[in-house]
Amino acid sequence: MPLQAIVYCSIAELDLFMSSNATTDYADHDADGTADTDVIEDCINQGTDEIDLYAGQQHTQAQLATSTLINKWCIVMSARFLQERRMNVVSESIVVQWDRIIENLQKVAENRLQLPGLAKRDDMRPTWSNLKIDRRFRHSKIRVTRTNSSSAPTKLSQDATLPRAAGRFD
Repeated sequence: MPLQAIVYCSIAELDLFMSSNATTDYADHDADGTADTDVIEDCINQGTDEIDLYAGQQHTQAQLATSTLINKWCIVMSARFLQERRMNVVSESIVVQWDRIIENLQKVAENRLQLPGLAKRDDMRPTWSNLKIDRRFRHSKIRVTRTNSSSAPTKLSQDATLPRAAGRFD
């Protein structure tokens, strides 16, 4: 399967992490002595999708692709998927890293951990609406009063300058 449009690590980075011999051993399905790029690309796609599963609600793919931490996590996850590809035993060092990464990604998904240097996808400030209950009707419905002011300058005077506001009804 070809690489997705946005992935968080590359084949070369996975090669550096595992060594080219290990990558060839795990990804050479046709026994010709070279790693099958489709197999490696599939593992990288799977690692990217796994990270998106946890962090995709909080951050965009474009943001995640710029993070060096996400890059390192994707390399480890892709290496594990590559090792598991043909029912091979996953090395202990990758299992330890995997557990730590999944624990951190769960915290990101629960909004208990902020990825360094990445802004959230949405504005996280609290919002509210002005509510109004109209008692003129038999069934009082709660209605939202939309904002009725703008930052545009006006030529109207303030109420304090009107005679009625001062108690004068001339």
